[in-house]
Amino acid sequence: MNTLYDRIYKKAEPYWATRKNEFHIPSSYEYARRLLSAYPSADEDVVLPAVLLHDVGWKMVPREKQRDAFGPTVKDKETRRLHETEGVRIAGEILHSLNYTAEKTTEILSIIDGHDTREEPLSLNDQLVKDADKLWRFTPYCVEISYRHFGFELEEYINWLGERIEEWFWTPEAKAMAREALNRARKELLNPR
Repeated sequence: MNTLYDRIYKKAEPYWATRKNEFHIPSSYEYARRLLSAYPSADEDVVLPAVLLHDVGWKMVPREKQRDAFGPTVKDKETRRLHETEGVRIAGEILHSLNYTAEKTTEILSIIDGHDTREEPLSLNDQLVKDADKLWRFTPYCVEISYRHFGFELEEYINWLGERIEEWFWTPEAKAMAREALNRARKELLNPR
């Protein structure tokens, strides 16, 4: 691992072993890279580490408490918030261990602290992190593992996700990527060969 992002990835990866984050984070990271190419004024040195680190706090939440803290109907808002505050703590430790710049670390931690609970983004960087985070939900893999988990029929869940695109995403590019991923999920899951 050569780049600083690779080193952040390596230090964050052990914390992903819950809630399918070992799939979610790499997927969101690739979406973030695609979004950054459309927004040259965004700071990849903030966006990419924030994406890699935003959900590390879930590792500190007992599995039995996780189910009610995410999804279409969040019942346990305290636990949802806990994953953010624990994420800030862990991400701060990781970034400090790598001597990441203080200014960028502050912004990354601000983004993580509220990435699910804060309704309005702090900046363009935050918008891209929020969008990359949610785009995972539209991938065929995530659709396939989520619809039953949340008590939907497959087609009903795909339709429900489609209805969320305008309200969930901040950038037109993310909206287009969500539609593309959802169309792929619809084709692969509803009309398998």
